[in-house]
Amino acid sequence: MKKKIRILFPYLGLIGLTGIVLILWITPYGPGIQPDSIIYINGAKSLLAGKGFLDQGVPITHFPPLYSLFLAVIGLLEKNLVQTARILNVILFGINAALVALAVYLTTGRNFLTTTFAAFFFLASAPILEAHAWALSEPLFISFSLVCILLLSVYATRPGLPLLIASSLALGFAIITRYIGLAFLPATLVIVFVGRGDRQLRQRFRDTFIWAILACAPFIILSVINMLAAGSATDRSFVYHPASEFHYLAEIFDNLSKFIAPISLPIWVWPAFLGLLAGLFIAQLEIFSKLHLRDINWRSTGIVMAMACLLFSASYLLFLFISLSFFDASTPVDARLFSPILVILIPGGFSAIWSVAQTLKKPMLWRFFLVFLVLSICIKTPDAIRSGASIRKNGLGYTSLPWRESASIAYVKSLAGEIKIYSNGADAIGFLTENQSLSIPKKKSPTTMKANPTYKKETEAMCQEIMENGALLVYFNTIGRGYLPSQEEVESACDLPVLQRFADGIVYGEK
Repeated sequence: MKKKIRILFPYLGLIGLTGIVLILWITPYGPGIQPDSIIYINGAKSLLAGKGFLDQGVPITHFPPLYSLFLAVIGLLEKNLVQTARILNVILFGINAALVALAVYLTTGRNFLTTTFAAFFFLASAPILEAHAWALSEPLFISFSLVCILLLSVYATRPGLPLLIASSLALGFAIITRYIGLAFLPATLVIVFVGRGDRQLRQRFRDTFIWAILACAPFIILSVINMLAAGSATDRSFVYHPASEFHYLAEIFDNLSKFIAPISLPIWVWPAFLGLLAGLFIAQLEIFSKLHLRDINWRSTGIVMAMACLLFSASYLLFLFISLSFFDASTPVDARLFSPILVILIPGGFSAIWSVAQTLKKPMLWRFFLVFLVLSICIKTPDAIRSGASIRKNGLGYTSLPWRESASIAYVKSLAGEIKIYSNGADAIGFLTENQSLSIPKKKSPTTMKANPTYKKETEAMCQEIMENGALLVYFNTIGRGYLPSQEEVESACDLPVLQRFADGIVYGEK
């Protein structure tokens, strides 16, 4: 055992170093930048300047501050915040790979071969690789979530005040990295309460209450600060805009199938295959619980890990659907959004299959799982290599090759003097040229999708500025945002003269 422990830390370090080298290799132009990235970076700039968490002088409440705070801390050493985001993501990818490996190691009999399979599965996952290549808060959120799950799993076997405090604060930090971390709260409280099964009911309620207070404290403090600064805790309105259950489930199946084996199959195959696997696993669990209920150590690290990952995933997906239906209508349901769950499913899947196989005394079940895992890794690896090579060659978002060579951006950079610019990509212009521009009027609210009642008036004012006061409108044909008017709608509303045409956009204004 002591020999394994001596080997463990260098082994985890090697896994982490592999992840670090991988992200460094695929991001020579820096991390991918998109609208949310710019807000995080602007928030970090404001923190470094000692002005608070602001974007263009306005308090940021729609996004929590912890990711920007990490950028600001590293920014004390590296002034270029885009490169700072790259450094942070590089470190976090290595940490997350090591955390996944550690979780699997602790829950599968401390087996290095199994742990190596888990590490390869993580490193060979294109969606996870891409999530760590963007300057976004998901990597940091994944780190805190994994730490919380690990600490809770150990807490269930060896309860103690330090683990209670550390696990609760890990979730607290996850919440102020991404608000959706609140989805994990019900699952964690169940685990804390059940994990103290050897204590009296009153003591279990007390510990669970303390855990909840500590986990919620960072969010409560942040909410009070936001209310005082901007009059809103999270800059979200409660408006019913129902998400399609069928579309949501289809996206879950699509992302899960690409995560397991990114191959092209008829649309019905993956739901049927995943349904069959789920059915077989549920059947095994039923046999497992009926015939071996007394043999199950419900407070073992493996069982708690499996249950924690299952509860975390279920509550996250439910909370996300509620958020899409009531708070954030324009949030894209994509691999980025699912990336925390994809990572959590790795230790969850390993620990669940291992625990079932060990309790049922059916090693063939575990061997079948490992064979399936090797096949999955073989299928996933070429896809991850293609994805990584593409990112390395072209970049992502506003640091990608098309944006670096954009003729429209080059034109804006060439403009002399202070010219008011309207655009459907005001954030891109601000990031790439450091010239501030204004967004064209929004047809709808991006969060509620409710019609903008002043859209017509704002559009008329913009047209007047262009026609009479020398303002310009730069419309990028590479940007699609459903809450903004299309190019045809802008042209029909304003009847503006065309000043320049480029492959990636068009400039309107008086010569």
